[in-house]
Amino acid sequence: MNARVLVVIPARYGSSRFPGKPLADLCGKPLVVRTLERAAGMRSASEVLAATDDPRIAAAVTSAGFACEMTGDHPTGTDRIGEVLDRYPADIVVNLQADEPLLEAEIADRLVLALQEDQQASVATCAHPFGPDDDWAAPHTVKVLVDRTGRALYFSRAPVPGVFPGSTPGSAPRDAALRHVGIYAWRAPALRRYLAWPRGCLEQIEGLEQLRALENGLVIKVVTVAAQAVGVDTPADLERVRAIWQRNAAGGRAAGDAGRNG
Repeated sequence: MNARVLVVIPARYGSSRFPGKPLADLCGKPLVVRTLERAAGMRSASEVLAATDDPRIAAAVTSAGFACEMTGDHPTGTDRIGEVLDRYPADIVVNLQADEPLLEAEIADRLVLALQEDQQASVATCAHPFGPDDDWAAPHTVKVLVDRTGRALYFSRAPVPGVFPGSTPGSAPRDAALRHVGIYAWRAPALRRYLAWPRGCLEQIEGLEQLRALENGLVIKVVTVAAQAVGVDTPADLERVRAIWQRNAAGGRAAGDAGRNG
């Protein structure tokens, strides 16, 4: 029996660095709509929708022909998705960010497949090797360490792994870590359990939600991808994504292709 896959894009209007970001124009359409269009290309998706507490975002989404669920006020997008999950039957829930319009649908499909192939995994996410321009030590660059089977050992904002004084590691520490990309596929029962747990100690120290899952024994499968698509955190990021989008349109390529070049 095929799994029912619910894809939810949580979107909020307020943002300290970029207020109204989901409604920012990306070559003729709001950012959230462009992201929904990409998500609609997933082969595994049974249903794709946005979730917001802002009527302006809801109006933009529905006028573009997509479904949108109004929710209450929530501290995180994961909590917002939890409210939506109470209204929709699903086996797997995919959490995509509204500010990832260049993310390839194939990557999200790979997360769903990872859960189907690893029955012990409760969550799947993705990461990529650090590139020469990635700031490995920066706190905003989240690192993930994985075991030999591709399961997460730990996520951190710190430059992990550390190097013991006098040791002779076989490779540079930055080569032992992967750069995390914050999209997730959850087994629906695991997501419900996760949302019922209090915030964990490590989660609060690092400011990383996924550590709550590890602290409570959930297995997180990490899918390695070639590179991270360019996301939109600031107005400057939006200008960069616009340039990529326009370049792709002029070249007749899919928008996601340039996400690998950015």
